[in-house]
Amino acid sequence: MQEGSHRGIVVTHDRPGVAVVSLAGEHDQYTAPKLSATLAGLLSEGSHIIVDLRRAEFLDSTAAGALLVADQRATAAGSRLVIVLTDDSPGPVRRLFDTARLGTILTVASSFDCGLELAKPSLQSEE
Repeated sequence: MQEGSHRGIVVTHDRPGVAVVSLAGEHDQYTAPKLSATLAGLLSEGSHIIVDLRRAEFLDSTAAGALLVADQRATAAGSRLVIVLTDDSPGPVRRLFDTARLGTILTVASSFDCGLELAKPSLQSEE
């Protein structure tokens, strides 16, 4: 048995002050605690966060709840949480965002580059 072979949470730091959390595979009640802990840890470091859903095949309500809680914590901490959800993102993930109207609550970017701009808007305003 290859536990976790279809579920992945990978964190990278491509830009100073911005952490990218890439989700691959299925995310549900079993991975939501790890997702919550990962996001909370990054926020405690003062990072702005991009959650990349381009390779996520499925999210359930507990995973969506982890994103909503992290967004509230980010706002309270003065950080940004941006979700990357493109036209090419898997159908079940897009349907969850559409059905639950998560795009009206969370900041959603239609491309990774747009997500980078939204995650750290102060970079442009400092020049």
